[in-house]
Amino acid sequence: GYSQVESGFDLGTRTLRLHALARQLTDEQDALGNRIHRYFFAHRLGLRASNRVNLGLWETVVLAGVNREFDGRYRNPLSLLLLANQYGLGSNGNVMLGMDASWRAGRGVTVQTQLALDDLQYKNTSGPDRYPNRWALTLSAFGPLGRTLGWRALYTQASSLAFRTLDPYENLTDAGVGIGRNFADQDQTTVTVTVPRGTGWLFTPELTLLRQGEGEINDPFPTSAAEAGAIPQIFIGVVERTWRAALGISGRQGPLDVVANAGFHHVVNADHIEGHTVNRFEGRLQATVGIGRRGALQ
Repeated sequence: GYSQVESGFDLGTRTLRLHALARQLTDEQDALGNRIHRYFFAHRLGLRASNRVNLGLWETVVLAGVNREFDGRYRNPLSLLLLANQYGLGSNGNVMLGMDASWRAGRGVTVQTQLALDDLQYKNTSGPDRYPNRWALTLSAFGPLGRTLGWRALYTQASSLAFRTLDPYENLTDAGVGIGRNFADQDQTTVTVTVPRGTGWLFTPELTLLRQGEGEINDPFPTSAAEAGAIPQIFIGVVERTWRAALGISGRQGPLDVVANAGFHHVVNADHIEGHTVNRFEGRLQATVGIGRRGALQ
């Protein structure tokens, strides 16, 4: 929930921007008691191709090892991490490549997409001894609905083995929590409508379908290609399906800011048990009181 950037910058013009950040992750210990140092670096080059189109290319890397240092070749925001890792000093870190795009299609409608590739098997594309591809993607769109309402639709997906690799210390996690996403082996479809009321309140009805396989972000990675070849690229085992109908409320009344969300969940194959169905309500409420005093400085 809170940024842990140790160093970073955002540099550029209205047309071209370079963003980079670096941080040290939580140390871990191996079976022999050695301390494993872990580091994270990311950089993104953004291009404003036109008044309607914005594009971005980015890379991230997780480095880990006994007495490992934060190598300078991985902290250079102008270098290509994939080249430095795969073709420079050899595979010595978990590099993820990605792209994103935003397009204002017209009539107030905007389409956005993002794709992340952790590993793409281009040599051995089939057979029982191949490692599954690892990826994550998101496609969303939003726009006006009539004169005062707005709509948003989102589809997102992460493959069964996304965000982890053969070396568990190079997983895209920190203290067991995902650095970006916290779940893999799932997809989600969400549709929302925004309804303004009064001068400072916004109501957001939501419908969501979440499908979750049995693959978890902290599960061990398959130790052999033969074992990995038996794993589906998405949805391991029994798939849990959550149908969600919810309402979000946000607004301000005097010094009080309120953000609330409550929904009804109909869960099929709950806890990945075939035929087990659960119904429940889930909600979240955040209230912030702002108190200020102004005066003249002499």
